[in-house]
Amino acid sequence: MKNSLFVTTEEKHVKHIEGDVWTERGKLWTIKNGIKRTVSKMDEARKQFSTPLACPNCGASMKHHLDEKMWAIHKTCFNCVISAEHVIRKAGKWAEYEKAKITANAEGFLKDLISYMDDYNQEGVAKAHVTENGQVEKWRDADQTEMKKITDSVVEDITKKVQDFKNTKWIHQ
Repeated sequence: MKNSLFVTTEEKHVKHIEGDVWTERGKLWTIKNGIKRTVSKMDEARKQFSTPLACPNCGASMKHHLDEKMWAIHKTCFNCVISAEHVIRKAGKWAEYEKAKITANAEGFLKDLISYMDDYNQEGVAKAHVTENGQVEKWRDADQTEMKKITDSVVEDITKKVQDFKNTKWIHQ
């Protein structure tokens, strides 16, 4: 009879409960709603950009198409936004609220514009450009000095307009 050697490893079974986070075989795991699932790097980003099934304020279903838009802006459902804005109107603070919203929108646009102009100025324009007809056009100002002046002027002008808007007294009709 041959001699045999058996080697076994015994894994410790740990009972995990709802909300536990642990590492197993190089992966991060958790239990949500009674289901064991992996935790990925994208979970947090996905959570920020996806509309929940129910409003966190009132608990109502968020099935309406306007709920998605209001979630992106206010992190609540359309009906809660309407209710909150109604309270603001009744309190006589609508003009301030409206100006704050418009100012925030203008500042966001300005931030995007500055980013776009910076990217445009950094990329530069090629010294030669081939058209769809196959002709090679040589462009002046390949070092972008004139374009940089123009984009800086546009950004400065819009920045001044946004600042002027912020400083004006808002009169709501």
